[in-house]
Amino acid sequence: MNQQKLRRLILLISLLLLPVTFFYLSPVLIIEGATSGIVTGSAIIFTFIFLFSLIGGRLWCGWICPFGSLQDLAREVQEKRVTNPWIDRFRYGLFVLWILMLFAFFIRAGGITSIEPFYQTTNGLSVAGPIELTVFIVILFIITAIALILGRRGMCHLFCPISVLMIVGRKIRNAIGLPGLQLTAHSEDCIRCGRCTKECSQSLDVLSMVEQGRMEQAECILCGACIDACPKDVIRFSFGRPDRKKSITG
Repeated sequence: MNQQKLRRLILLISLLLLPVTFFYLSPVLIIEGATSGIVTGSAIIFTFIFLFSLIGGRLWCGWICPFGSLQDLAREVQEKRVTNPWIDRFRYGLFVLWILMLFAFFIRAGGITSIEPFYQTTNGLSVAGPIELTVFIVILFIITAIALILGRRGMCHLFCPISVLMIVGRKIRNAIGLPGLQLTAHSEDCIRCGRCTKECSQSLDVLSMVEQGRMEQAECILCGACIDACPKDVIRFSFGRPDRKKSITG
């Protein structure tokens, strides 16, 4: 089993488990819990993902996220690359609004009053009744529709708060020089075939990144598609400290 088949298998398993994990990945439930001063299971998971991003970057997006799996399936129908920078910027505005609401509600509730890991779930299950099932289907439909309209991983680009959390974590890692998982490239071996750019899940111009020797990019989800696409093994995973002179933060 090669790297991409393993990645797709892990993502598919994550997607099949989504009826269990759905509420643990909900930014809406984090806000709902905050109105009563409750730290929900989703808030705990979001915090863990943020901390993980300090070392693992956006590996969650590329290898684990069930919504990413759903969008990768949509890519079989819609191959369009997402290159409009305004699509990415929109989610930052939503994220700031979400954070401000979160703090406002916790302050109004008098701070944190309790921690409930299984908040709004039924015996730990997210989808356990007709109402939850309806919400579940609607959300999956919306995510798929966005990916089909905008292109590759459209939802990640447009409004995913987890992606912004991980981007912030990655930038903190780069700023303080923590070692972490990253891509490196031997540009002298590149034959400019462009396969890396063609296969990139996040619509990045990977060829340009290789030529400039700047493999650190905020939108990179470390899926490794560019690694497997390269016929000359130019791009590789590595673990180390960031090269601050060769980092792309946009």
